[in-house]
Amino acid sequence: MFYQVKRIVVKEGFSDNVVEGFDREGLIEKQPGFVGVQVLVQKVRRGDKEVLVLVSWKSGEDRKNWEKSPEHIAGHKAKTGERKPEYIIESSQNIYNLKVSK
Repeated sequence: MFYQVKRIVVKEGFSDNVVEGFDREGLIEKQPGFVGVQVLVQKVRRGDKEVLVLVSWKSGEDRKNWEKSPEHIAGHKAKTGERKPEYIIESSQNIYNLKVSK
């Protein structure tokens, strides 16, 4: 199993905006090797919130194939020139191999 983890920090009151973006069905769900998406929102009473998006794949090769696919590339080209929403403070992405699952 292979995970792509996106970390997005948003201003107070805006975590639902990020969640909604990942709740819609998209082309990624139809990709070979795609397993699922999970969105976690940090539980805090006040202040900025961290949103983690875990995208799971059967293998790293499956994820690479999606990244190189015409659909994925077209989606990013369509967003060229768009500014990131002002409620996003920071974002990052890392990739992990699953080593233990019980």
